[in-house]
Amino acid sequence: MLAAGVVGGAATLAVGSSAQWVLFGMPTLSAFVRLTNQALAFVNERVGGDPVPLLPELGTGVGFRLNETMGNTWQFGLQVAVAGASTRTQGSWEIGGGTSHPVDVSLDVGLATLGAELSLVLIPDLLAVTVSAGWGASRIAYRCVFPDTLPTDWSLPFLPAVGDKTYTGGGPMGTVAVQLSLPLGRGTSAGLEVGFRLAPWGVPRAGTEVLDLNADGTGDAVGFTSMWLGLAVRMEFNL
Repeated sequence: MLAAGVVGGAATLAVGSSAQWVLFGMPTLSAFVRLTNQALAFVNERVGGDPVPLLPELGTGVGFRLNETMGNTWQFGLQVAVAGASTRTQGSWEIGGGTSHPVDVSLDVGLATLGAELSLVLIPDLLAVTVSAGWGASRIAYRCVFPDTLPTDWSLPFLPAVGDKTYTGGGPMGTVAVQLSLPLGRGTSAGLEVGFRLAPWGVPRAGTEVLDLNADGTGDAVGFTSMWLGLAVRMEFNL
């Protein structure tokens, strides 16, 4: 990028970062959460003691982005980003003569991306529009401890699969974001950004095994298409 700046004349090197609140769109994982909560509620109604809390919805998470670009009105460079979300419930049931049966269900979702970035500075230090394209990788850690000795006359609507596995996937992705900033000093600005990530990926795998949390015999595709709201900081250096 330094060579490009020398060839093209005076240019600006910009380094930016943002902390993000991410709204994920993962319908297959959300469906698993709903099915698991139906099972938890079903058993909670039929056993004594404290109920096992329902599994929180898996829809929001946090993220972080770091980018470096060069140019003036049009700026080109690279960006890396990470994001994640998690949900978990723990407890125990007393079933059959006071025997305690532990319950522990969790999902941890992570995403990392690397992409080329192009920004259009509409108003210096105030307003910019950014697009990027690149590749991303995902990680889904699933853990479930669930009783396998429930009464046989209970017609449970769904039983989460017992196990402890990590599934991975990935694919191409693209983003578009708008940054609205206010100058803090010479070459430094901070503000808000709103963005959208397109990442309609396929079925994650753990080795040769596909992710199938709803136990319907088919793989569960998990896309990471999402929106985010971030707090961004940007520093510019004239070359």
